[in-house]
Amino acid sequence: MEFSKKELVNIVERASTITERLGTGFLPNDALEFDDIVPSRLEKWCQIVAKGDQEKFEKRLAWDGLTLDTVRRVLGSVHMADEQNLPPWVKTLNEGIKASALISVETLEKGAAEVYRCLSCQEPVPFEEVFLPFIHIAKQKLIVRTGDKYHLLSEEAQATLERSLLGLLAGYSSPILELNFSTFRASKQSPLLRLLGQFESSHSKEQYQAFIKYMLKGGGLLSFFQQYPVLARLVATVTDFWVDAIGEFLLRLASDWSEIQRTFQTEAELSQVVTIYPSLSDPHNNGRSVIAVVFASGLKLIYKPRDLGLEEGYFKLLAWINQQGISLPFKLLRTINHSTYGWVEFVESLPCQDKQEVQRYYQRAGMLLCVLYLLKANDCHFENLISCGEHPVLVDMETLMHHQVRETADSGKYAQAQLLADRQLFKDSVLRSNFLPQWLFGPDGRKVFTLSGLGGADGEQETSYHVLKWRNINTDNMSLSYEFAKIPSRANVPPLKGVTLLPNDYVEELVDGFQQMYQFLVKHREALLVSDSPLTALNHQQVRFVFRATQVYGSILCNSLQPEWLRDGVERSIKLDLLSRAFLSSDSKPLLWSLLKVELQAMEQMDIPYFVAYSDSAALSIGSSQTIEQCFTEPTYSAVNSRLQQLSDKDLAQQIIIIRGSLYSSITSELSDTLPYSNAYLNFDAVAPLSQKQMVEQAVAIAQDLKRSAICAADGSATWIGLGYMPLADRFQLQPIGDGLYDGRCGVALFLAALEAVTGGIGFRDLALEALQPLRRVLQTSDLKYQQKFAEQTGIGGAMGLGSIIYALVRISQFLGEPALVEDAKQAAHLMKPEAIGTDQHFDVMGGSAGAILGLLALHNLTAEPAFLEQATICGNHLLKNRVASDTGSRTWLSLDGKLLTGFSHGAAGIAYALLRLYDTTQDSVFLKAAKEAIAYEHSVFSPEAGNWPDLRFEKPSFKTSWCHGAPGIGMVRLGGVSVLDTCQIRHEIEVALKTTLQVNLQGVDRLCCGNFGRIELLLIAAQQLSRPELIETAQKQAAWVVTRAEQAGSFYLFPNLHKDIYNPGFFLGTSGIGYELLRLAYPNLLPSVLLWQ
Repeated sequence: MEFSKKELVNIVERASTITERLGTGFLPNDALEFDDIVPSRLEKWCQIVAKGDQEKFEKRLAWDGLTLDTVRRVLGSVHMADEQNLPPWVKTLNEGIKASALISVETLEKGAAEVYRCLSCQEPVPFEEVFLPFIHIAKQKLIVRTGDKYHLLSEEAQATLERSLLGLLAGYSSPILELNFSTFRASKQSPLLRLLGQFESSHSKEQYQAFIKYMLKGGGLLSFFQQYPVLARLVATVTDFWVDAIGEFLLRLASDWSEIQRTFQTEAELSQVVTIYPSLSDPHNNGRSVIAVVFASGLKLIYKPRDLGLEEGYFKLLAWINQQGISLPFKLLRTINHSTYGWVEFVESLPCQDKQEVQRYYQRAGMLLCVLYLLKANDCHFENLISCGEHPVLVDMETLMHHQVRETADSGKYAQAQLLADRQLFKDSVLRSNFLPQWLFGPDGRKVFTLSGLGGADGEQETSYHVLKWRNINTDNMSLSYEFAKIPSRANVPPLKGVTLLPNDYVEELVDGFQQMYQFLVKHREALLVSDSPLTALNHQQVRFVFRATQVYGSILCNSLQPEWLRDGVERSIKLDLLSRAFLSSDSKPLLWSLLKVELQAMEQMDIPYFVAYSDSAALSIGSSQTIEQCFTEPTYSAVNSRLQQLSDKDLAQQIIIIRGSLYSSITSELSDTLPYSNAYLNFDAVAPLSQKQMVEQAVAIAQDLKRSAICAADGSATWIGLGYMPLADRFQLQPIGDGLYDGRCGVALFLAALEAVTGGIGFRDLALEALQPLRRVLQTSDLKYQQKFAEQTGIGGAMGLGSIIYALVRISQFLGEPALVEDAKQAAHLMKPEAIGTDQHFDVMGGSAGAILGLLALHNLTAEPAFLEQATICGNHLLKNRVASDTGSRTWLSLDGKLLTGFSHGAAGIAYALLRLYDTTQDSVFLKAAKEAIAYEHSVFSPEAGNWPDLRFEKPSFKTSWCHGAPGIGMVRLGGVSVLDTCQIRHEIEVALKTTLQVNLQGVDRLCCGNFGRIELLLIAAQQLSRPELIETAQKQAAWVVTRAEQAGSFYLFPNLHKDIYNPGFFLGTSGIGYELLRLAYPNLLPSVLLWQ
């Protein structure tokens, strides 16, 4: 059984890529039957690359010197210009088909693992028997190439290598084979069982074995590859790559045998390799990857098919550091470097023996982090770090000396609208290395996981990436589904007596180690900057340039293996060209556009693209013939020297803040107001109320902290680093704060502006305006596309969206007497398009239409312009259209999780309040009626026993006492709307909320959203609205107690489960809000209640 010459030519023609067809090797056919294919493929290509935007699609073509007419010629069928010049993979394909005659079906049916050593009864590979012919010819080719070198490996090691090829081929092909098997199985099955979707036995193999026989002996493999010629090409190409890569490895192993003996082994003679672990890295450069080998003597080595100059330079630097007498020396690894490949000592993952070793491990981890910070490392994910007893060992130096791409005028548009410090000072901080925990979020914003060097170890993690899940493999009942990939606990953090000890419990050890190494580098700065310093070993080294995340490549490659993309090379080329989409936001041809061609060439053959640069050059070489001069901002070796020169006490303090914040944010989640520990007892009655002057002084102290911690850029803008709350995932993420009111720069600026207003100006006006500068650039830019993107990303809400920005700009303009900010607020309102309102599914105050109403009403009340009231009315009507009936019949709103929530932030109370405010302005009774219904729903779930409304976000309802959930927030909105809706029930609910709130002790956190100052605001509002001065006295007394506790502790308590020193500048979750509330208490009639959007 084999292909005819004509059939092989047909496979080559149909498997050819768009790039190949644009060359001289293929000519277009003129067959009329393909006329409908070309327009269809053009449309598909445009949709995949440019989301249907024809202008962008033609721009993409033009950057490659192509036109629509040019590509039309090659999107239909083509024929080879020279049928005698078949590519090499064709021979391998046909040899594989012919080799199927050598496979004994009878042996397979009896159990083939003993005969075919690449098979495993314990871990079967889906449809593994189909690829035995290719394993056979690959083995023969390998032996021809290497001679007796294959016998340097034991039988078991040889079987492992062959099984690795089997896994690759089956992995690419099994989804399509499953489709074919399902069809084959259905044709053999009785109509009744087929109707019921049942099989005779879940362990039966009768139909599966018949399918294998058909594939190997009945012409099935021939027709399969004719149906999927692109897959035929991949199978043959990957087989050839495997032969070349493994053959190269074996010849190098044989050549280096004596050197390996001398370098790594001192006693026992080297003998056969008994165990081998192939494919330990992504495939690059024609399928080459990292391999681990274990010799019979016990020696373990890592083979890397690339230059190991960085490894050599890195370990020379660590050796020098050790020689200077550092308190905890680093573990060093021996290497052999042969420029294009090399060998590295294997690092065994070992547990710590006692707690002192764990402490030393994390001290060293802090020291290592500092070295990585100096060396401009990136992508130090959990697979690149091994815990070897008390030693954290970096095992992949490709992450070092990573270049920074130079911004072009066009590519910098987005960056210019962002704070310069965000990019330069935060992204180039210790977080750049990905060594510290950082959350990654799935596309829906809910699924959360971490891949960082010190993360990913707290049990198994579920990612947002889909992987194949096979059941009943290689039986009649075989089935395929998809599930989220899971990351098991790995060897990147140390275990002690079987328990993994996470870095969150060793923050001080990490900080201490980082500080030790930082001060060591400062002390030895001059020695490291001289021409013959140990750093020079890292000069003129080949370094990897990671252009895109491997996950991006992997996802596209995985999707490109679906049946629809493997029937024709054009189809798969179109699918892979999804890579070009990221470039199309540029108006002009991007600086790195030429990388796309190399990326596509690599991915066409299932490689992960790989780019290299040199540490002493700002140029990027692409292949052997093209160079992008001045691609990078500077040579990375120069950047390392610059960093060494710039080390300072201020930078050290900033990096330590980031280290603490990163570690703390990796463990906190729910917005709780309860501290998990008891703080020092403070007698409430013994605390004297604060005077007006004292409250302002406390606010000034907070403002001074904000000034000290601000990251100020050369362009005159300022930002801060804080813990951003991701509500859908219920996680915090350390990051530069955004633009919004809740936890962004608008909230900080609002506090600073209020301080200026009540004091008559004491030096914080400029900082307030500097904090707003990045936002104002966006609002004032002429780049309408960028503004639209900004609006889409920001959302419309009153705490976290455009509504929050509008409200904050209005109030800041009043506090500072800056009418220009009102114009900015108007522009923010213009960005809130009806389409965005119409697609809102949040509905609530935080992120939805209710919050948008509150922001728009603030602007309308100031300007009296009807357009903003019209927008608010659109929001109101959207809310009316999206109500659902509760069990009692009262209509309310579903959360994103499908829950009917109560409360201010996400529930019916906040939405009802916004509708009452809208009714008060429009006098449209539909809004009043809807507000009454929402309040009736909340009344129906009220618990008299708890004196509270349940928090229904979770499976088990609970009763919270904070602004966001529970009595305090609901009491606020009832008070805020009492001038519009004043009933006995409303008055009763206000009294209940006050009673419940007054019963809460002050032992919890202090922030506005879920803490003491949020409850204090309820007392202040009630005192004002109800003319009850005793409530102001209580509020002031409580504030005095909280401030006194903070003075004793050294800081306010912002987050449960976290160290009290964690700094967060935001308004609802940080110190800005606390400062504003102190000013409110000092000047209750001068400053409005921000928590009510007054």
